[in-house]
Amino acid sequence: MDNKERIKFLTDQHARLDASTTELELKLQLSPQKVQLASHLAELKRKKLSIKDDLVELERSELEAQETFDFHNYDNS
Repeated sequence: MDNKERIKFLTDQHARLDASTTELELKLQLSPQKVQLASHLAELKRKKLSIKDDLVELERSELEAQETFDFHNYDNS
């Protein structure tokens, strides 16, 4: 899987986790005594942050790859 495909995959996964954490946060507001839900929410947030870190790193490497293109030695013939 190349970087662009991985970025797309991670972006989709991050969006799903974001929706899940939002849903769990709403449930916790309704019943804060649910320790299991709070634990699950914390785990989802950890995964979401990890994915966001991966995305940032991949996007940085994509930008660096674009910036390091050698236009002086590019043969457009």
